[in-house]
Amino acid sequence: MSEKPNQQNPKKGEPWKPKEKFDKKANKEKQKQEQEQGEGKQETNQPPQQQNKQPIQQQTADQQPTQQQVPTNDKQIAQTNASKEQDKRKDFLSHLPIFQDYTSVSIKTVKQIDPLTLHHAFIELCIQYQNGQCIGSTHRCVEFLNALKQFIRDYKLSRQSNYFAMAFLDELKKIFNLMKNFRTVNEGMSTSYLFIRECLMILRDTKLDENESKIWLCNQIDQFIQSKIIAASELIVKNATQLIQEGTTILVYARSYLIENFIINYFKQGKQLTIFVVDNPQFGEGSQLVNRLQQQGIPCYQILLSHVSYILSKVDKILVGASSMLCNGALVSRVGTALLACLASTHKIPFLVFCESYKFSEKSQIDSLSWNEIAQLEQGNENQQYTSLSLRYDITQSNYINMIVTEVGLIPATSVKAVIGEFKKYNYVDAIEVPRKEQ
Repeated sequence: MSEKPNQQNPKKGEPWKPKEKFDKKANKEKQKQEQEQGEGKQETNQPPQQQNKQPIQQQTADQQPTQQQVPTNDKQIAQTNASKEQDKRKDFLSHLPIFQDYTSVSIKTVKQIDPLTLHHAFIELCIQYQNGQCIGSTHRCVEFLNALKQFIRDYKLSRQSNYFAMAFLDELKKIFNLMKNFRTVNEGMSTSYLFIRECLMILRDTKLDENESKIWLCNQIDQFIQSKIIAASELIVKNATQLIQEGTTILVYARSYLIENFIINYFKQGKQLTIFVVDNPQFGEGSQLVNRLQQQGIPCYQILLSHVSYILSKVDKILVGASSMLCNGALVSRVGTALLACLASTHKIPFLVFCESYKFSEKSQIDSLSWNEIAQLEQGNENQQYTSLSLRYDITQSNYINMIVTEVGLIPATSVKAVIGEFKKYNYVDAIEVPRKEQ
């Protein structure tokens, strides 16, 4: 009963629902009138001098973007979206290392090592890393160990330190950190570093003098190269020769030290293979392998990575090298290897990986961006909103790998962790013989 009189007798000129709509319109009109009046007062209050006009215009220009925070035009919306995408790209690549170009003079400015004690062998090695003269995980590891042997022979123990093993262990850490400024350290170099560090820990408990310690340590490095690289590659070639039958059509990606030796030794035995060499134009390693095979008189076909799908129907096996094998069975290799593995799985072609056991890693990785190396990064100008990204490695999951050819035999990708556990028991190479001072 009380609501009817309120509906039948509302206040004069103020109905309930139209009241809000009427007030909104009135408030907008009042704001416009106040702005017009304020502008008129400013124009009347302005002095005739032109110098005072500039700050007023700047204030009004500065106030406009604060009032128009939301972009209205299509150009403004495109610019804001482009800036957001550019920020995402920066965060997307911020954790990946970008290496600078060093010379023999500027390399001495690196903070990790004293320029007075920097050996010339490492200066040359770092420049070769950057110029692309030393590529491939095996080649880089061997050159690192050879440079380390030169440094051991020329190293002189300071007067402040009495023990060679402890003093050189500090120098070894500095050198290993120095390498990280020029290229990412591969697993082969990490394994050799752990082996040498273990040798120095054993050498610390002996009574050998400086010269005897140097000779013993260089012999241990030679043993590592002979056992884990040279002898291992010979066994891998032997196992692969027994696996691949004569007349097989193989597809090889880029250039691998193991696969190159396998092909050369296979033809030296009088056997024949049909070889397709897939090249990535960015690095050109496939062209290097083709030139090497032509020098040996071995015929082959060279195709680009983008044309692989057209000849897969003629391929029997796909052979790739490895930078490292992770403990979860994933393969770290040249960018483009994962693409070949997917195509091999689709066409049901065996996908074989050639890898030495010293490249097996205790790390695990499921994507290619948590760890990688930027081979080339180009950013456009202010008017060109783009970033050209080129990675060096990619990750191939274990379910795409049919078999790993190693010196210990043919193993599945899931057995990598077991092989790592066995080699850790023997200091990654073999039981290190404790040196004794000759009487």
